[in-house]
Amino acid sequence: MRSGISEGLMGVGGILLSFSFTVIVLGLFARLNTNTQAEMPAITKLATLTVVVGGVMFLAGYFLARMTRERSDYPRDEREVA
Repeated sequence: MRSGISEGLMGVGGILLSFSFTVIVLGLFARLNTNTQAEMPAITKLATLTVVVGGVMFLAGYFLARMTRERSDYPRDEREVA
């Protein structure tokens, strides 16, 4: 059974990764426009931050799900069966 925490971490991490790629595309369009080139450092910082935080959260949820997965070779507790 997967933990709700791991599913939540993977979900929020995936949302942040999607948002970061949207910011990257908007940054590429802003780079082409001469009026918005002053905002490029802020756009780059936001994209980098969301990629890192989203990736860390997604990987933490993935590894938590892998660690808490039920294994068939371990005997089950009798209290869980009832």
